[in-house]
Amino acid sequence: MTITGPVGLYFLLAYLLGSIPTGTIAARLQGKGSLFAPGERSPLKSGEVFEILGLGVGLVVTFLDFLKGLVTVWPLHDWLISTHDQDHWWVISVGAFLVVFGHCNSAWLGFKGGRGLSTTFGVMSYLLPVPAVLAFLLWGCLAFWGLSTRPGALSAAGAMPLLSIPYVWWFRADKFELLILVAFLSILTMWEYRTALLAYLGVKGKAAPPPPEAAPPPGPPPAIPGVSD
Repeated sequence: MTITGPVGLYFLLAYLLGSIPTGTIAARLQGKGSLFAPGERSPLKSGEVFEILGLGVGLVVTFLDFLKGLVTVWPLHDWLISTHDQDHWWVISVGAFLVVFGHCNSAWLGFKGGRGLSTTFGVMSYLLPVPAVLAFLLWGCLAFWGLSTRPGALSAAGAMPLLSIPYVWWFRADKFELLILVAFLSILTMWEYRTALLAYLGVKGKAAPPPPEAAPPPGPPPAIPGVSD
């Protein structure tokens, strides 16, 4: 199967669907500006984004990002491509990767974007639902009952391959090839959270140079001998 016709169209639509900047659209509609810090390609921390959008709107945006992943693997895939042969696994895998990649590198935001976890959950919920639910529960426990959203996201991304391997091995041997997709999505998510990951590992980023010291204010002119005020 070549990347032409329906397959090429599927890949293009997967990327464009992932690129839809749902959070930015919601912020603009509310008149609250950008969700990105100046000069940054990733959005603010999840807590800050929810503070800007509000809890209700933030949850709606998260759900829409989830739907982008789900819609790409079903029903968009089934609508454009009817075959479900064993040799066809790479097509749905590439489409799934592209929707997450598009979310993280949106064509509408100058190739900036989110960090991809919600869209990844959308993909996984259809392809490998049991590992997806377990990873989601891990993220929820760490994010809301434990630490914060970032370690929860990193833990969920790291747990996805570990949870998927025994599930596929014991229960869904027909989906063994999808472990490659899970590995790529896990790596992509960790890459988007790389700053937080390095901080947890004790690796500090390059420190900014200190600002130059201000010059002292000019003093009185030196006195000239023999001249009085």
